[in-house]
Amino acid sequence: MMKENHIATEEDFKRAAAAQACTDRVVLPKLGKAVLLRRPSPMWFVFRGRLPQSLAANLFSSDGQNAASTVEELNVLADWIGALLREVMVQPRVSTEPGPGEIAPELLDVEDVNFIIRWAYGEVGHDCHRDDLAAFRGQRESAVAGPGGRNLVMPAERAG
Repeated sequence: MMKENHIATEEDFKRAAAAQACTDRVVLPKLGKAVLLRRPSPMWFVFRGRLPQSLAANLFSSDGQNAASTVEELNVLADWIGALLREVMVQPRVSTEPGPGEIAPELLDVEDVNFIIRWAYGEVGHDCHRDDLAAFRGQRESAVAGPGGRNLVMPAERAG
């Protein structure tokens, strides 16, 4: 018979993480159907690395074509997006070798992938047709004339 040593076990950590994780029913903008997503913890981003800004800016050009500048950047980006999709998508799951209830990542439209990335970062909510920052835009005070304000009036210079 083993005595309890009051040392945390792997199961303790898994239970604590599961208790904090909740899933949201989210409608993907391009697909137009709901999926179940789970927002990653901040620690997931720390240990997996954030999406490099240079790659985020170069992910796709305005016409939807891949615009990554090097093969290495594209590989890093693909690995990161794959890891994020596997972490975030609860139903259906994403897998490079899909089984029952799973989909291959290439079945996702680029618009939906971009939405999922923004959702994972907390930039958008569960409704793809709603701007989650719109409520804050109405709270912005208008600029006041004075130093540093955009309504500052400068006197005309005299030629001389």
